[in-house]
Order: sequence, then structure tokens, then C-alpha cells
Amino acid sequence: MNRCIILLFLLLLFSCDRERETFIIKGELKNIPDGTVIDLYEYHDDYGKLIDSATVINGCFEFTGTGRTQPSKMDLSFRDSKNFYGNCRLWVENEVINITGNNKFPTSWIVKSSNKEQIALESFKNQTKELRIFSDSLRLLRIQNKENAEFSEQIKKSIDSIGKIRREIEFSFVENNPNSLNSVEFLYRIAKVPEIDRKRVDQIYEKLDDFYKNSLWGQGIQAAFENKPIPEIGDEMINFVAYDTAGVKHSLSDFKGKFILLDFWHLGCSPCNASIHETSELYKNNSETLTIVGINLISDEKLWIQKTRDEGINWVNLSDGKGTYAGVSSIYGVAALPTYFLINPEGVIIDKWLGYKEEIFKEKLSKHIENLKI
Repeated sequence: MNRCIILLFLLLLFSCDRERETFIIKGELKNIPDGTVIDLYEYHDDYGKLIDSATVINGCFEFTGTGRTQPSKMDLSFRDSKNFYGNCRLWVENEVINITGNNKFPTSWIVKSSNKEQIALESFKNQTKELRIFSDSLRLLRIQNKENAEFSEQIKKSIDSIGKIRREIEFSFVENNPNSLNSVEFLYRIAKVPEIDRKRVDQIYEKLDDFYKNSLWGQGIQAAFENKPIPEIGDEMINFVAYDTAGVKHSLSDFKGKFILLDFWHLGCSPCNASIHETSELYKNNSETLTIVGINLISDEKLWIQKTRDEGINWVNLSDGKGTYAGVSSIYGVAALPTYFLINPEGVIIDKWLGYKEEIFKEKLSKHIENLKI
């Protein structure tokens, strides 16, 4: 008898431990055809990585995964973008998450979770549910009629009008419910809108707990309001501190004495990825006169290190861990990727440009560096 009790206890303990180590996402949908594929993306900053897919069978789908000890931002979306539109945002921890829906717009699906961040998100979504469904239906209609430019423009105007109404409702909700990851993300994005009332944003920001103020979104709100001048051609470079993949600290000023090509990049940026081979050749052939300093703008250290290894990046490769939100990217006013700054040996910016195309380095650098080898 005692052995049975002990065995039962161990089985229960094992079951609890296992449950804590996994998440399960269960969905029950109406009006969605069997065979429809749903993709699950995990987000690192604004970079969404496809991590799993499931097929709707008898109106149901399911995902399982491991290792989420703190809320991870994920999205569910239909693979068929011609007949469905939108995404269902999730904050995933190791638990069972139940989803129900009855239409082709995932933004309206109901998510049941014990996670406080998901509960806060559901409250936020409920404020504008009908507006989001209407907006997504118009976006889908626009996709389906993209060849009709006049009709497409009319739809866009309607979407923009709905967006303004929705934004004000959500803004008011966040004013009264500031302390959640969803609220601080909303506040960060709205802080970048040129016509927004910054005083109003600042008042909400002051209500945030330190946890949310210190998040990357919270730091991004601060950076958006600093209004520091962006360095231009002819200005002195702005020094900063960042770390390589081994955790060694570097300052930009360490590299003065040679030309510096400051390269802001992100692993989710296609032009950045396309530039890697030519950047490697440029560095290998001109290392005596030129130092390339890459600034990685994804905050996830593991993904950055893995990308560095996969691509065999051989030039100086740094990160300050603040992504596109704050830190170095904010100091240099990086708004799109890749962004390049060319700095002379004295530390003066002599060129800057956005984007990559084949032979762009030859075009830009040969004007300033004698005997450049491409």
C-alpha cells in the first residue's frame, strides 16, 4: 500500500514538473475549413520566427513547446493570406492556453490563459474588437482587389479613419491600465507618431512600474523623447560602448586611426543578409586601412551569436542589447536597415547612406579611400 502511495506521488510530481516545462496551445474554431494551415511565430523584438505549424482538423488545432519560463510574445496566423487576414497575439508561458474563434480574423479570437500579461491583453483587445474585425475585413478586401488602384485607395482611407478611432480608444484604456507588456509596447509605438501628444504619453509613462520602465519598450519611450540631434556628414562620430559575442567590451573610439564603416544590421533584414558576402570580402581585402564595425540590432543574444556563427562573420561584430529601441541605434537615428556611416581616421563622419545593393561599397568608399580593394 505504501509503495502504491509513493508511486502515485512520484507520478503526480513528474506530471507537474513536466507540465511546468511545456506549453500547450489548443484551438477550437468555427467556420474554418479543415485542412487550413495555421502558423505559430515567436517574436524577438519585431522579428518573427516561424517555430511551428498546425492543420485545422474537425475545427481544432494544437501546438506544444518547451522552455518558456517567462512570457514569450507569439502570433498565430493563417498561412493562406488571400482568404484570411490578421494575427492572434499571445503571451506564452508553460501552461495550457485555450483559444476559440468563429471567423477568419484571428485578431478577434478569444484567448483563455492564467498568464497575467495575456489577461491584460485580452482586456485591451476587447475595447476595440468590432473595429479590429472591420479593419481586418477591409485589409483583406484591399488585398483581394489590389489591381484596382482607385478602389484600393478608398479602402485605405477607410482603414486609416478606423485606425484613428481605435487608437484613441486604446490610448484611453492604456492611461487607466498602464502596467502590462501590451500597454508599454502600445505606448512605445504611439510615442513615435509625430502628431501624438507627448505630454500625455509622458504622464502614462510615469505611472509605469520599474519593471515596465526598464523593458526595451520602456527604454524606447525615453529615447523617443530625448530629441538628441542625429549625427550628419561632417559631424564628429558619437562614441558608444557595446559588446562582442564573447562579452568583451569595446568603444567605437577604440577603432580611430583607420577608416570605420559603421554597419547597422539585423538578422531579419533581407538586404543585410544579402550584404554579408561582400562585407566579408571588403574587410578581408582592406583590413589595414578600414575597420568594419557591425552593430547587431536584435536584442536576443542567442540568435545574434548563432547568426554570427552560421554566417562566419569575421569583422568587428557588436551589440548593446537594446535592439532598435534605444542605445546605439537611437543615438545614430537608425530608422531602417541596413544603415551605414563612413568615418574617417580622425573620427569625422564623411558619408552615410541607407540600404544595400551590389557594389555599393565600391561606389561609396572609393571616393574616400585610396587603393580600395573590392
